[in-house]
Amino acid sequence: MPLMRLLIHTARLSMIAGIIACLFSTFSSTPNQPAISLTTIPLNIIQNALPTAVAFGRRSQTIRDAVELQSALGEPVGFCFQTSPISDTVVGFSGPSNLLIICDPINTICGISVLSSADTRDHVSFVKKDAEFWDQFIGRSLAELKNMPHPHYHTTAGATLTSLAMIESVAKRLGKNQRSTRFTVQPTLSDIQKIFPRAISLRFDAGDSSVIHIYDSTEIPIGWALRTTPAADSLIGYQGPTDTLIGFDTTGTVVGLCVLQSFDNEPYVGYVREDPGFENHFLGQTFEDLAALDQNMPSTEGVSGATMTSQAIAEAIVVAAHSAQENQGTRSLIQPVARRIKSINAPQWGALLVVLAGLFIGFTRMRGQWIGRIAFPLVVFAYLGFGAGALLSQAQLWGWAAHGIPQAAPVLLFLSIVAILTPATTGRNVYCTQLCAHGAAQQLLKISIPQRRDGLLRRVRKRLTPFLRRLRWLPWALFILCLLITVSGQTIPLVDFEPFDAYLPTIAGTAAIFIFVLGLGVSIISPMAYCQHACPTGAFLSFIRLNRKSSVITWQDGILCGCFLLTLGTAWAAGAFTLL
Repeated sequence: MPLMRLLIHTARLSMIAGIIACLFSTFSSTPNQPAISLTTIPLNIIQNALPTAVAFGRRSQTIRDAVELQSALGEPVGFCFQTSPISDTVVGFSGPSNLLIICDPINTICGISVLSSADTRDHVSFVKKDAEFWDQFIGRSLAELKNMPHPHYHTTAGATLTSLAMIESVAKRLGKNQRSTRFTVQPTLSDIQKIFPRAISLRFDAGDSSVIHIYDSTEIPIGWALRTTPAADSLIGYQGPTDTLIGFDTTGTVVGLCVLQSFDNEPYVGYVREDPGFENHFLGQTFEDLAALDQNMPSTEGVSGATMTSQAIAEAIVVAAHSAQENQGTRSLIQPVARRIKSINAPQWGALLVVLAGLFIGFTRMRGQWIGRIAFPLVVFAYLGFGAGALLSQAQLWGWAAHGIPQAAPVLLFLSIVAILTPATTGRNVYCTQLCAHGAAQQLLKISIPQRRDGLLRRVRKRLTPFLRRLRWLPWALFILCLLITVSGQTIPLVDFEPFDAYLPTIAGTAAIFIFVLGLGVSIISPMAYCQHACPTGAFLSFIRLNRKSSVITWQDGILCGCFLLTLGTAWAAGAFTLL
């Protein structure tokens, strides 16, 4: 019954997609490593980088959400801030990291460290030990880090994704992804004084150029202003966008606005400037009130005679508030994709070519010839395994499901797509048979060791086989265990349940190395033993393979349904969505 087989197979894939969606929704609504209160950080950590700091002060006016650091005399000697929650969407190998950054009064970094991380334990630990990685930040200004391209950074070999994500976290926290503005003329002090008459000086925020801090004659902050450019440059009134300043006092309440440069029809812009009712509409609202408004609904009826212009300015204020709250600009789809393709280096291109070659071999007769049985497994074992460390794992699967896909993992991403789509649509499990380095290692052992001629191996295998057959539950037990650990938010490293981290020996933990040695040792006696009796990732890929028995409902379907209901309930409990 082809139709029934297709329906049941589609239902399986839909439940898997549902599990992933529920996990992502859960962790998006309840971050695994939320931002902490900076004033709870032990002062000795601060003093290691800035010895003159003896106390935390007020909120810093240099960068949003930073805390001032004070000397024994109560004078500011620097400030500190963290990358979370703004950078929580930047994923390393399996999760984001939150960094603490300590600066002196002239915006130069004098200390940086990991506050918390949802990434893989061994990868984070290895980066922490890489002094060269951390030293590259020391002595650089925030502006320099914001504008420095990634190729100029040092990444930690063996933990490239984790270290690169930390670099991107700093860049995103500093507003590197913000768009350029159409309005090149910066607001002047006279513009600011239309909102804050007592303003004597202003300072642009180091992390968000659309935020301006305002000071009186004694250098005491009296408020801040939000500029609608570049966040709202695409909003057109009658014939163009308008740059507007909206001012907030120190409590975050609107105290006034100032219409700056405009590409709109000037008489209409003038009507808005002269209409006190337009400004009064915003007075008394808080920054949070503006950020909570619907960006697609006009927040005011508009100025008579300049309705389109005034409504565009009002909408721009709301859009800018949303953007400032997220501290990121809207980016086009083409630019980041092109940038990522350009960032792929030569070894990564080589690994991608190996994956393509594996696809070709897997769908041709070459898979049964010496190229597919000996030569290509050697390439996969050496290049994809120990060379690139490109193996699918439970840590990667659940880490990506919970936190999103890393932006700097083209090989793993392409390998994952191939591994999942080929069995689900064609019935060929190309990853397990051609592209898994650990499977290639067992394949090479199977060919090199004469199983039939060695009497001792035959006798041991005969006694071992009944025991191995009883382990058919083990892969799925590990699969469920890894999911439960992820759902519950436990910090138990999933890499400890599989041998794949051993292909990065510089960072591998004891558990991964032990499973690696044990798995290959047993495979000497019973060919492909780990793949057949212990691999949760392989069991999952075999389960989603489209075949003649796909119409048969099995006990694995019951497990999958239970996993879906578990993640659905968890997402609902976390407030990710509401069940109607």
